[in-house]
Amino acid sequence: MSDIIAKKSELIKSFWLYFWINGVGDEWIEYDLPIPTYHKHINRGYYIGWAIDGYIGTNNGKDFLNDIIARFLISFKEQDIKRLAFKPRKEDLNSDTARIYAKVYRLREFSKKLKSLPVKKQYAPNRADMFEDFTFWAIKLYAEDMIRNYGQISYGIFEDWALTQFEEKERSTIRAKCRSIYQWYESNGWKLPSPKENKYQTIREWYEESRMTRAENMKRVSREKAERNRRAIINIMTGLYSEDYKKKNGAWHFGKIAEATNLSSKTVAKIIKEIEANNIIKQ
Repeated sequence: MSDIIAKKSELIKSFWLYFWINGVGDEWIEYDLPIPTYHKHINRGYYIGWAIDGYIGTNNGKDFLNDIIARFLISFKEQDIKRLAFKPRKEDLNSDTARIYAKVYRLREFSKKLKSLPVKKQYAPNRADMFEDFTFWAIKLYAEDMIRNYGQISYGIFEDWALTQFEEKERSTIRAKCRSIYQWYESNGWKLPSPKENKYQTIREWYEESRMTRAENMKRVSREKAERNRRAIINIMTGLYSEDYKKKNGAWHFGKIAEATNLSSKTVAKIIKEIEANNIIKQ
């Protein structure tokens, strides 16, 4: 009895791979995974977890752990798997309705079990970020697989896959993640950086640069649009029929110019004032 108590105490201290899976309870057998340390059926699906031994605080350890987690998420995506950030409680391990196999595993015991999944990581988040957004990482890993197989991402297929896999999520949220990932790789020429080239240590860093890239693109688009509007108004002001766009007192008729350029009168007035202030058109 004391030996069992000691083993359960060891389990509580361990790090855990701990998930909720919406299935019948034996899906893990298909991948020939080790016998779960903890397995409990609930009203919908079941909790399943493996106690893990070994230090994973190094960069390589974090990379390996994140790779294993990603493989689980993609392997059981049809069962709507969710990563649980914590471990079973002490009372869970003493539950009469749970199956306990008091064994602690090493991560390497899982690496070969999911070998059919092409989910080689490129970005490894720090441990503090590991529970931040696994939906994002699953979608991102699929995007990388598309690039490896086809050289780039077919956005329609990419988005359809994500919406199908994460039906329980907000569609607008999934679409936003898809656009963010797609635009980043598109702007980088569909290049997958090698681990040595990886400059991102957290998901947050990736998002930050992605936001900056989009912001720069928006500024560029805004500048180009402003220049097109300015050119359209200058063409009217210097064209053969420029007099048709003036009032009787010789002032420009902002309303007529707005109608001709499909702009608002306010925008037309602002641009004309800038043109006249800078003496761009000689009267």
